Amino acid sequence: MKPDCCATAHGSPPNCPMNGQPCRPVGRRTIESLLRPDARRSLTPQPYFFCDAPDCDAVYVSALGDHIVTKDQLVVRVGIKETEDPIPICYCFGFDRKAIRDDIRTHGDTDIQRIVTGRVRAGECRCEETNPSGGCCLGEIAKAIREARAMKEQGLL
Repeated sequence: MKPDCCATAHGSPPNCPMNGQPCRPVGRRTIESLLRPDARRSLTPQPYFFCDAPDCDAVYVSALGDHIVTKDQLVVRVGIKETEDPIPICYCFGFDRKAIRDDIRTHGDTDIQRIVTGRVRAGECRCEETNPSGGCCLGEIAKAIREARAMKEQGLL
């Protein structure tokens, strides 16, 4: 049986040492493409995991939990961890939460999800290199649209 490259000595992904929450696997390519050059030199030769807790400065945690990469070591802002605009939501095509809110406020709807979906289907996305989570942004876009619509209904937009 081949060992799981993403498992720690205990057989499961690590919890973030800063907040205790479980982390999820992220590809080495993602980390290496987003780290500042000086931070890239400090990477260890073990798998890393993404901490998606909004209130935690840790972004990546090594499998053994002995190395943490924080927000300030990346060349991009980590949307899920940001509270002030611009809050990135689609790293491949440059959309942020403000663009979604502006569309909903001005037009009552937005084409951003349709645009991104079309470009993903066309093979134009590079999520593995541009999104700190290493994953597709479409779920986050859908969530941001729901939130913006709710804000509009409540008169907050």
